[in-house]
Amino acid sequence: MKKTDIWQKYEKCKNYMDGKSIVSKTERNWNFYIGDQWNGIKTGGQELPMLNFIKPIVQYKVSSVAQNAMTAVYSDMDANPSLQPVYEKLNKYWQQCWEKSKMNQAAWKALKAAAIQGDSYVYWEDADILSPPTVIPNTCIFLSNENIDNIQEQEYIIVQERWSYDACVAHARKNKISEKEIKLITTDNDTQSQIFNKKEVDDKVTVLFYMEKKDGVVRVGRATKTAIIEPVEPIQSMKDGKPLKSLSVYPIIPYVWEQVPNSARGVGEVEQLIPNQLELNKTLARRSMAVSIGAYPRLAYDANAIENPEDLNKVGVAIAVNGGGAQSINQMISYLNATNISSDADKLSNDLLQITKDLAGATDYALGNVNPEQASGTAIIAVRDSAQVPLSEQVARYRQWAEDVSLLWLDLWIAYNPDGISFMADTEEGQIKVDITQEELNALKPTVRIDVSPDNQWTKLAEQQSLDNLFMNNQLTLEEYVEATPDNSSIPKAKLKAIIDKRKQEQQMQQIQQPTQDIDPQIVLQQLISKGVPEEEAIAMVQSL
Repeated sequence: MKKTDIWQKYEKCKNYMDGKSIVSKTERNWNFYIGDQWNGIKTGGQELPMLNFIKPIVQYKVSSVAQNAMTAVYSDMDANPSLQPVYEKLNKYWQQCWEKSKMNQAAWKALKAAAIQGDSYVYWEDADILSPPTVIPNTCIFLSNENIDNIQEQEYIIVQERWSYDACVAHARKNKISEKEIKLITTDNDTQSQIFNKKEVDDKVTVLFYMEKKDGVVRVGRATKTAIIEPVEPIQSMKDGKPLKSLSVYPIIPYVWEQVPNSARGVGEVEQLIPNQLELNKTLARRSMAVSIGAYPRLAYDANAIENPEDLNKVGVAIAVNGGGAQSINQMISYLNATNISSDADKLSNDLLQITKDLAGATDYALGNVNPEQASGTAIIAVRDSAQVPLSEQVARYRQWAEDVSLLWLDLWIAYNPDGISFMADTEEGQIKVDITQEELNALKPTVRIDVSPDNQWTKLAEQQSLDNLFMNNQLTLEEYVEATPDNSSIPKAKLKAIIDKRKQEQQMQQIQQPTQDIDPQIVLQQLISKGVPEEEAIAMVQSL
């Protein structure tokens, strides 16, 4: 049966990946991260000891990068002031999309995968940017040129997917594929590119999502080994039967943890830590075996002289000996004393653990293992920032990743919205509908600036300590202090605001209260309302006079 052209390209890429052992390396890295570090070793059913230092190191580095909050600011490349209102609308829409599509969670997932396996890929399959994107395993993405690190310069990109047979047939019919072609679809067991959970409940089909660029336009399609289930066509919006602007960039954004020259793939944190982790585990296993054999007294006896050796471990049972008076009882039954174990093994394991963590920059301050009562937030931040200097490259790459996402979104908005964009935005007057026309989108020549701000417990601690000092030194009033306090602070901001509001109401009542005979309820009511008191509360206050 003839293979499709897309499948033939897939096989070429797959042969390259098999030669580089990308699948086996990725699975090995994940095994060491999750703690399955004795995988494949015959232990006779014995559970061997392990101290997994790889996982906390990876978690520390990923969190150090991901805790930098990203915000995109669109602006005009030509500094056209007439388009600035459009960019302000886009900035609001970007914030909504980032929040509703759970991009912070997707970013954490992509960063974690890249730190473990070297690189990760996030892609948007359709126009629904408000839905979370898909993070693709690096073993399921195939590139036309593995020597190019810029994914937008790839001639084509293939994403391997596993579909049920029925879903595959339904997709083919949706795209008006002939029944003759549909009959060529067959199930397979091609799960070699998957890591973990390779066993499947039902028979499935390997579906290849194919992307290519021709004349600056992205074209996509899908195929199985023997059938085309979605013809390769450009992603282009239509209006009144006429084509509008097409998608010009691949809807996929990679994150490479540490770049390798002349390679599209990267190197993560786990691979270089595995030799030390293995040596530590072996040392612990040897120490455990040595302790179990020689660290405790062991009973030894003459098998020919003891008639009931099965009773040696029973309390209060007489032991029958057959020594004939020729030898003492100590010669027939004795204990072997425990032996001392060299401290070199303990020193080796401790050095392996501590030096490896130190070289990785995972110190106690960096990991957050510090008592905030013994150090100020500013001091903790200073030490932590010093430890995180080696991660500046990863943070800069994360910033570029957010910028690439922002530019891709703009391209997707234009390509998938022929009638423009409409959304609800929060303003001081409440929620209002905001419209951006297709003409305004097409007129944009944008550049993107990514604003980065750290978002972690020590930054919040330092901010809160600074506000506390200003308040204690009478540099801030209570109202200003409460207003400046972050919403996610440990200070009960809502309760403090309620106290302030209650005080204001009491002061207003004191200002307007006069002898009872001089009170005009209608005047008092108007005065209260003019001072911002809600009408219902104002009526209740007047009635209480």
